[in-house]
Amino acid sequence: MYSLKKKLTRSLVINMILLMLLLLGGLSYSIQQLLKDHVLSRLQHDADSLVSLIQQDQAQHWSLNPAHMSTIYSRVRSGHYYAINIRQQKIRSRSLFDFEVPFRPISADDYAQSYQMQGVGEESWLVWQQRVHRNNQSFELWVAEDMTPVYRNLLRFFGVAVLIILSITFVSIYLQQRILNRAFSIFDALRLNLQDIRHGKPEQAMSQVPLEVLPLVQEIKTLVEQLRQRIARTRNAIGNLSHEIKRPLQIVSLQLDQHKSPSGSKALDEIRGIVDRELRRARISGASVAVGVVNLREECAYLLEVMQKIYPTILIRLQLQPESMSVSIDRDDLLELLGNLLDNACKFAESAVSIEISNDSQQLTIKVEDDGPGVAPDQALQITTKGLRLDETVEGHGLGLSICADILHSYHGSLSFDDAELGGLKALAVIPLTLN
Repeated sequence: MYSLKKKLTRSLVINMILLMLLLLGGLSYSIQQLLKDHVLSRLQHDADSLVSLIQQDQAQHWSLNPAHMSTIYSRVRSGHYYAINIRQQKIRSRSLFDFEVPFRPISADDYAQSYQMQGVGEESWLVWQQRVHRNNQSFELWVAEDMTPVYRNLLRFFGVAVLIILSITFVSIYLQQRILNRAFSIFDALRLNLQDIRHGKPEQAMSQVPLEVLPLVQEIKTLVEQLRQRIARTRNAIGNLSHEIKRPLQIVSLQLDQHKSPSGSKALDEIRGIVDRELRRARISGASVAVGVVNLREECAYLLEVMQKIYPTILIRLQLQPESMSVSIDRDDLLELLGNLLDNACKFAESAVSIEISNDSQQLTIKVEDDGPGVAPDQALQITTKGLRLDETVEGHGLGLSICADILHSYHGSLSFDDAELGGLKALAVIPLTLN
């Protein structure tokens, strides 16, 4: 089992992280290329300026006119450098100090090239190198700028950008969570509506139902109504059958008495026992519709009154913890479970039966004990087998405890047996209320 909301949130977070990483990667590449192009453009401009300042004296020596040069090239390690290689003569900026410039060869098809190299210390230089023709002379011009300050500012920029993007991501996730919660609230409303129907309360009108959920809501409502009608028809049919069959049984009984058929009389007694059991069930459950919240003190008082009339010689003691208890469970299912457990205990009890019901908000525990003969440990697992009777001398058809097991199974509960403190059998039924 998985949570659809968590799955959607997880997918959103992963997608947002991937999107932001792609955004940061694209932004980083674009800005670096933009800055690199900007610095290269500036280096080309400086190179053109240097070319215009190159002059040759009468002794055929080349030099630069210092009056028109930027002073930034005169400061040592200023981050801006140039060098000119004219045959055997080399002209270098003062900022290079004693650093030897490694000129790279320029291919014959190109007149210029740009590249990055490690500079002095921790500096990273972006270099513009070009071939120049002047006064029938060919020479190479080398201009470089330290990119470390640029990268440092770029790193600060990306730190701020990451914080902004993370903030946008968290805000987007928060807003998406609110949207998901609002979208999934329709299922909470639907669950509460179904819970009201199960508890017998009037159905609440759902004002706004999304088109995607509307078919599901309609199908659930149709299913609930069909189940309600089917259960009502089944219970009415059982009650009607039990009542209607009594008269034909009386006629068959008179016929068998006239013909004196022991086997027929025994079979008729078994049929009559089944009919009596169904009538007792109808008497216990009553004719009211099933509701979700059951007041155990009121229902148990009525149930014990019925059982006391059926078994007048048995003392039945009831203990509720807490004394005033209401549980959310089908009334007919609970009364049939209690009725069958008590009926089974009273059949085998000698004089006393105790029933203890406790509720800790997580589960409903029902413990029924009698002072009868009990059962052997190897037979305890067979008690709930449908049609099995461990004691043939006691009336019954072996269906009561099997029905109890079926009811508990439908509620994800359990039924176990052990030795009772009264000396007989202890039946322990546990119903988890959190699943109802």
